[in-house]
Amino acid sequence: MVKKSKLSSSLFSINQIAQGIKAGDISPVDLVDVCLRRIKKLNSILNSFITVVNEQQIFDQAEISEKEIKQGNYIGPLHGIPFSIKDMFYARGIRFTAGSKIFTNYISKVDSTSVKRMKKAGAILIGCNNLNEFASGITGKNPFYGDSKNPWDSGRISGGSSGGSAVAVATGMILFSLGTDTGGSIRVPSALCGVVGLKPTYNLVSKKKVFPLSPSLDHVGCIAKSAEDVSIVLEFLCKKNRLDKNKENKKRSLFMNLENFRNKKIVLGIPENYFFDFLHPDVEEIFYNFVRKASLHKIEIKRFKLHNTEKYYNSWLDIRLAEASDTHHRQVRSDEYSKEVKNMLVEGAKVRAIDYIRSMHIIKKIKKEFLLLLMHKMDVIIVPTTVIPAPKLNEESVIVNKDFLINVREALLRNTIIFNSIGLPAVSIPLGLSRKDRLPIGLQIIGPPNGDDLVLSIAHKFESITDEISKYIPTSIEV
Repeated sequence: MVKKSKLSSSLFSINQIAQGIKAGDISPVDLVDVCLRRIKKLNSILNSFITVVNEQQIFDQAEISEKEIKQGNYIGPLHGIPFSIKDMFYARGIRFTAGSKIFTNYISKVDSTSVKRMKKAGAILIGCNNLNEFASGITGKNPFYGDSKNPWDSGRISGGSSGGSAVAVATGMILFSLGTDTGGSIRVPSALCGVVGLKPTYNLVSKKKVFPLSPSLDHVGCIAKSAEDVSIVLEFLCKKNRLDKNKENKKRSLFMNLENFRNKKIVLGIPENYFFDFLHPDVEEIFYNFVRKASLHKIEIKRFKLHNTEKYYNSWLDIRLAEASDTHHRQVRSDEYSKEVKNMLVEGAKVRAIDYIRSMHIIKKIKKEFLLLLMHKMDVIIVPTTVIPAPKLNEESVIVNKDFLINVREALLRNTIIFNSIGLPAVSIPLGLSRKDRLPIGLQIIGPPNGDDLVLSIAHKFESITDEISKYIPTSIEV
């Protein structure tokens, strides 16, 4: 057993913790104890968890893991590692709410495929994280279970809908969390809370027994403290039959060695329009400072202009609303929705079939444009994850570009939704802290289909360039 102070200092790296567990220097029992102590102290303030698994059950599982490892039955780098799930995943014997009043007392009888894979990898489920009701929002606000709060400033939003998951990882309440992303729900809270969040290639990770929002747009992904940690989790999460799809192209193959990618030349694409039309000055400054720094590290910058950008939002919205309305019509019949979700379902029922089909055709055209760029002209595309840092809890609109007022929801979704529509892998990593309020700002890296490990490898390289990861420890985690 190691001293808890040592655990606390290295709590954020799955890789480091896994090495200690494998060597017998770190006890899974001590590790879950540290996580539970953090939850007890911080959850009442930050509201990250809706449900925490029974403590005795957690410690029993940790003791089993420790015994297995001592007997030489070490499974891999997630063995004995505590994790959480957004409360959209079913987990056997655990309360499932989807952030709704409707499911308040429902106990799941099954495990989602993703939870099964984590358990098979030896990870220990700690609990279920807070979210927008039915994942239908981008702020992390919930009328039934309270709002998840930003660990850098509890008067600000965490982002959502996987807000509780991002808060839990940022504060060390957990080492990683599984989330869902339909318009930015993993990447946005990751950016606002200073952690790494991956939306994988569409359908790379199973959505079985994860409550749907919009099946054509829903992605299952994860949140952790680094690109390396996310890569470890993804390897256990993804559908194994997809791993060799791009085997013939070594640059595009999944799960390449992250360290070996450090010295490779990278071509970065930066769009000249849309993603940069409305930027908070701190976001703009930090992004372009990074671009200047990146150009000194075997990185070529290519700028390009996008078409059809005026169609990004409406094409995504038609599909999002129509499919959500259909999902709830078929799966949930209740008046116990919040006003916001009721309005969403009403609006979704108004989407005409012809508009839905037209949006699908528009998205195919947009995807073709991105594929041509990513397959022939550049390795990845980079943009700010969000155009603003975390707004205050009571803010409905924020000012960008000195005098332009933009709705918070629109500002948070603007740079992420299109990559749900076209299904490309996208990861958000911390890039810097805003000047005045010292709030995290994220960089989004987008790659070709099934180029998830390419995206994570470049994210890993960027982490070494910025050397920022050690700075992303909010003061609220000091326990």
